[in-house]
Amino acid sequence: MAIPLEVFPTGWFQIGWSAEIAPGAVTPLRYFGEDLVAFRSTDGRLAVLDAHCPHLGAHLGHGGKVSGDCVRCPYHGWEWDLEGVNTRIPYQEQPVNKRLRKWATIERHGMIFGWFEPTGGEPRWPLPNLFADFEGMEAPESDFYPCYPDAVVNKPGEPFAVQLMMENSADCTHFKYAHGTPETPELLNFGEKGAWWCGEIGFRSPRTKEIALRLYSVRPNVGLVFTYYNGRSPYRLILAGTPVDQGVSHVRVSYFLPRAPGSRDVMPEDLREFARGADELYEQDARLWRHQRFEQRPVFAAQDVAGYSSFRRWSEQFYVKA
Repeated sequence: MAIPLEVFPTGWFQIGWSAEIAPGAVTPLRYFGEDLVAFRSTDGRLAVLDAHCPHLGAHLGHGGKVSGDCVRCPYHGWEWDLEGVNTRIPYQEQPVNKRLRKWATIERHGMIFGWFEPTGGEPRWPLPNLFADFEGMEAPESDFYPCYPDAVVNKPGEPFAVQLMMENSADCTHFKYAHGTPETPELLNFGEKGAWWCGEIGFRSPRTKEIALRLYSVRPNVGLVFTYYNGRSPYRLILAGTPVDQGVSHVRVSYFLPRAPGSRDVMPEDLREFARGADELYEQDARLWRHQRFEQRPVFAAQDVAGYSSFRRWSEQFYVKA
């Protein structure tokens, strides 16, 4: 089966960092070919709704204001609550019996994730926890610095589909050619775990030829990769690609770098220096992705077949037509 890239895949996707939307703030979003509005009530609760007021179509994210636990339309003042229900029309005694679609969201790790399904269904599988769902490698989130704003990569408007980007998950050979690693790593383990696709890549020491670094990853769907590196200074990251429109994605990378024992909340300079290099690490891949064609029937090298075939078989389930 070919991957139908004209269909946005089902699943959890990052739609922002939590700190980008303060209490009382309103933000316009566009994902999955849809105009959306995100807002926080004055007490900090988040909602993501369809953006256009059903009255006369004004975009609530452009000029809308928060009023308590509602977003107020900038055109005629109609108010819509956190569930998308019309609660007030200022020049009419009764509101209308109308509801804006509310998008399912989860805030975790200082990030905002939204659920998308073309048929409009509710979430059907869990979102991984970066600090609890690597078996035997669990750690308190408080042992790591927050990712935002010091250790993130933010790339809106990338001209490729998320499927193309996610296929790096099964590709070990590119590390040597795209990233300049001294040795080509090995795909040690891979396969499905419930709805998730999990993998383990091993990097050998140029000196001893033994596995010196392991990269563990969990993918809940096409568009998200939760990764743990267990080297001398282990860190974790989330790579997120979210469809905006056909062939256009918003890509974010969020790094969680380990705190030194007893350290303050301020990230030390050596980690800031690492974080400043994260953009170039991303660009080493993205400079290729921006000009790459997605091959529906690739000509594989022998060592590609098992990992890529497994990943593509798993990916097919997320492309559900409405």
